[in-house]
Amino acid sequence: MLTMRDLDPLLGHRTAVVTDQGDRVGSIGEVYLNDATETPTWVTVHTGLFGTKESFVPLDGATVQDDRLVVAYPRDLIRHAPSIERDGHLSPEDKGVLYAHYGLDGTTADDDAAGDGADGDPAAGQGAATRERTDDGGPWMIRSEERLRVRTEMHEAARVRLRKYVVTEEARQTVPLLKEELLIEREPITARTAPVGESLFQEEVVELVGHEEHAVILGRETVPVERVRLARTTVAGRATVRDEVRKERIVTSVDGKTTADPDADAAFDARSRRSGGRARGRAADAAGRRRAAPVDDESGRIVTNSPNPLLKGRNKRR
Repeated sequence: MLTMRDLDPLLGHRTAVVTDQGDRVGSIGEVYLNDATETPTWVTVHTGLFGTKESFVPLDGATVQDDRLVVAYPRDLIRHAPSIERDGHLSPEDKGVLYAHYGLDGTTADDDAAGDGADGDPAAGQGAATRERTDDGGPWMIRSEERLRVRTEMHEAARVRLRKYVVTEEARQTVPLLKEELLIEREPITARTAPVGESLFQEEVVELVGHEEHAVILGRETVPVERVRLARTTVAGRATVRDEVRKERIVTSVDGKTTADPDADAAFDARSRRSGGRARGRAADAAGRRRAAPVDDESGRIVTNSPNPLLKGRNKRR
């Protein structure tokens, strides 16, 4: 089944419509969507002399081959299709007439795709076809664009574990020690201080013991030194997501001339400023084309800039 993505490149280029037997039928016109499913179900084909007639053809079984739309119905059947007024919407009566002409069962065509018998609707064609319905007296179309829908998801970023194990290492501790030092003191003896009854010239030995402190390890004791705890904290940050989105653009055509797309031109000028000298020349050419093309003024009025031929030259009327 064809989608609008398949048909969009064919719209607006007078793409040829051929049968599966290779017979040319005409050029593609507009695509009609199903109201409920938004799937393309019908296409109009410009047939007849100079393409003045427009016939509805079912897209059931159609394919796109070599930039052409190949339909599954013979040329004569398409050219003799009932004349349906292209008013932007197919009524149930119009669809019934077309079903009968093409030998289709209404429950197996686009109503079956809708599931509730909704009528077909002209394709917005993602910007390719114009809505013919009017609200305030003029035709309208809807411009749509894709936008990113972003949400956050919690993912595991890190895992921390506390594990306790035992290691053996050398411990050092400095303690104060006391030490006795032995001194030799000499004192002269006088007659007044001379000892009495001391034997002279006899061997004699006296001694004095000095002491000092030594550090002795008495043992080990276990004491708590700190508490280690796992905890969470939340910090705010930013992340930039990137993806491609599609946007529809609407341009105005006046007498075969098409206005420039302001968004596309702005993007082109931005690229030109980043690119340098050669790009500036292309930007100037684009700006000239924009000035030459008819544009919309601030009030929404289309400026045609086309002179009235009855007021010039030989056709001038007085």
